[in-house]
Amino acid sequence: FSWRSAILIYEDNDSARPILSSVTGFRLDQHVALLTSSTDEEIVEQLMKLRSLQMTVYVVHMSPILASRLFLNAKQLGMMTQGYAWITTDMITNFMNSMDPSVFESMQGVVGFKPHIPASKELRRFAIRWRSKNLNENKNLEEMEMNVYGIWSYDMVWAVATAAERVMTRHPYILHQETRLNMNFTTIRSSESGLVFMDEILQSRFKGISGGFQLTNGRLIPKELQIVNVFKGERIIGYWNPGNGITSLMKQENHNETNLTSSSKLESVIWPGGTMNIPKGCSLHGKRLRIGVPANNGFREIISVTRDPRTNETTVTGYCVDVFKEAVQSLGYEVHYDFIPFEDANGQMAGTYNDLILQVYYKNYDAVMGDTTILASRFPYVDFLMPLSGDLWITTAAFFILTGLVIWFIERPINEEFQGSLCEQIGMIFWYSFSTLVFANKEKLLSHLSKFVVIIWVFVVLIITSSYTATLASMLTVQQ
Repeated sequence: FSWRSAILIYEDNDSARPILSSVTGFRLDQHVALLTSSTDEEIVEQLMKLRSLQMTVYVVHMSPILASRLFLNAKQLGMMTQGYAWITTDMITNFMNSMDPSVFESMQGVVGFKPHIPASKELRRFAIRWRSKNLNENKNLEEMEMNVYGIWSYDMVWAVATAAERVMTRHPYILHQETRLNMNFTTIRSSESGLVFMDEILQSRFKGISGGFQLTNGRLIPKELQIVNVFKGERIIGYWNPGNGITSLMKQENHNETNLTSSSKLESVIWPGGTMNIPKGCSLHGKRLRIGVPANNGFREIISVTRDPRTNETTVTGYCVDVFKEAVQSLGYEVHYDFIPFEDANGQMAGTYNDLILQVYYKNYDAVMGDTTILASRFPYVDFLMPLSGDLWITTAAFFILTGLVIWFIERPINEEFQGSLCEQIGMIFWYSFSTLVFANKEKLLSHLSKFVVIIWVFVVLIITSSYTATLASMLTVQQ
């Protein structure tokens, strides 16, 4: 999603703390640690500190109980609205189905990861048996789904049982070891067969209801993860695995699909606030920029202010508005703004352009947008966006050199004036392109292709010269 950094909110315990060293390829600007015993007041205090920052992307890694309180308080503070992004790890996502409805409602727009359990006949049969057996004990169980830990536990029991069978088959002497009933737990020693039994468990390989069962370094690590989006339920929007990155379909379903780690592979995500617009990652919270615009401008194509007489709603359009909106869209953070016409009660301009610009100096507006001329007399009060940036100067100089190089490359084989020593040819490249600024070149071109290039370049030079002259004149001239 082109986010450069995020804020990590985690539970300060042994099971959640390792995430600090697990995050790679992504910058965590800040860590916020919460305790299981943290009160709602302490959670609200931390959230208010986060809300005052510009960063709006949060990664949450904590137990479901603490996460429930976090999201309920975040919603009350208005942090589950448009512009925010919340990412949860499997510690939370695995238990979403069993969360309280009020908590689930507060998590609308959250994106989470959890292990992917492939659908199979064995899994479906087991789920039917599990519900049927426990329905009489718990009437609400029909609405619940077994989470991944329950499925893994079932496969783990099978791994222990099959390992015990292999131990008895391969090591029958273990059955004849002397044992005795000992209730003094301080004198109990480890079983001599324990290491053999543990080794058999670690080597277990079979297809269970969770898929392929295999322990890695003593842990059951999922091979693939589901990416889910919370919006009126859980929506699967994609998958992720270490080999292929993000995929829209599992590789078992589509072997020919080329997978890339890109959010473009995901289904549409509905973010907090019910919007599909990807959060910028940064936002000026609580601050709406007041943009002053001239009313009844003579050039309506540049900027135009119209008011609906029925709704009294003001609409600002024109070239300046289009450029302003494009500039805001290109920013790496979200900016909220309002266009405020500089007009009197009759809808006429409330003063001159100098008066409009002074409103920024008086802090009535945060900025002014329109056909405001850059004048020396206005520089003490406001800063102007310069039309000729440093990058533009570098690009212009590069094109000067490139044009001279192209002309030299075309003319050198057929034109004696473009031949000579190495220094003379380098000088010709710079001389020919830069001399077009002030006068016609004395060197005669023989190729029609080079003549065409020069014609195009002369038009470009004319535009650059006119723009620079107008800007420099406006900066140095005081309007009378």
